[in-house]
Amino acid sequence: MHNLYVPPYKILTFIVLFGFGFFSASFLKDDQTTLPKFDIPKPDLSFDIKFDFNLNFSKPEVDEEISKPTKSWNDIRIQTNGIDRKYGNLVGIQLVLQPEDFVKEEWWKERIEETLSKGKTAGIFDRKTIIILPEHTGTGLIFLDEKSRFLNADSFESALKTKGENFTISDLFYLKAEKMADVYVRTFSELAKQYNVPILAGTIILPNPKIVKGSLVLDPKGPLYNVAIPFSAEGKLMDPLVKKSILTEEELKVISAGDVTQDRVWIVPGWKVAIFIGQDVFDSNIYTRLVGKPIDGLISPSATYPNMKWQSFDLEDPNIWKQEGMAKYIKSTKAQDLVQVFMAGHLYDKNWNGKTFNLRDFSNEDQVGSVESPTILNLYF
Repeated sequence: MHNLYVPPYKILTFIVLFGFGFFSASFLKDDQTTLPKFDIPKPDLSFDIKFDFNLNFSKPEVDEEISKPTKSWNDIRIQTNGIDRKYGNLVGIQLVLQPEDFVKEEWWKERIEETLSKGKTAGIFDRKTIIILPEHTGTGLIFLDEKSRFLNADSFESALKTKGENFTISDLFYLKAEKMADVYVRTFSELAKQYNVPILAGTIILPNPKIVKGSLVLDPKGPLYNVAIPFSAEGKLMDPLVKKSILTEEELKVISAGDVTQDRVWIVPGWKVAIFIGQDVFDSNIYTRLVGKPIDGLISPSATYPNMKWQSFDLEDPNIWKQEGMAKYIKSTKAQDLVQVFMAGHLYDKNWNGKTFNLRDFSNEDQVGSVESPTILNLYF
């Protein structure tokens, strides 16, 4: 066992030092006037709050769910070219949509169904009817599930920045491709079956889509294509899936061109029609491949937006589509009738103002009167 021994001198030293320190601290606390004072600048911890407001750091913008959009139109017009001879008809439906219409699957479906319901009530659908919807009817599903910050941006470019400084439109397509495809196929399968009519469901941009054993299959890392997909009256996917071939410079920044030589003849009970997407109608090589083939009509889902140009053509001019497109080349084929259906509506700061038109027996033309409300153009064979 060890003895704990502390020499007395060490104990005395500790007491003296402790006492000195204690009384010195008390003295300094009680009588600070005897010591020189130093003006040490104190940091300003108030942080003038004004700079927060100037730079919008004070409160982050709330990203809210949006309300269901009110109808942007009051009526759906029906225009008819020809008389019902029981040979069938081509029904082009010009939609008028805005980004908010695509946010929820049920909202988007409801807007499309409004036009189909109008056609059914008017009695213009039968077993030989073919319905054609505009280009990008499905592409707008890129807005699925978006909220206020994205939808209320000043431009589409600004909207993309809400997802990241270097986030691109291609990134958004790849991110949402699977859900866009699911909603697109489910919606048009149900509508085609419900109304018992074949539907060319406009177009949608997806990564290298293919129809495999009746299902739409995507390549998650494949190139993006703008494709038109037909649905049968039974609600099933049909061949051919057509990829847009002729692209503007702006489109080439995002999507790839489909092969000009691809099959584009859609066969439905009683009829065969050739499918063109947008500017495809200007390429004479496509018509050359149709020479001699038994086709009854030419159909084209299309869209035009501000400053849209291809080669020397100003595609905002509706006369260009009539003078240089299908009407110019139809007589080189066996088709007698054509329908070109345009999307109308508003996309941020841009208005889409293409005018749907048709041509019966090479000379009898009809065109929508307004781009502010949806119109059904019915052409009887």
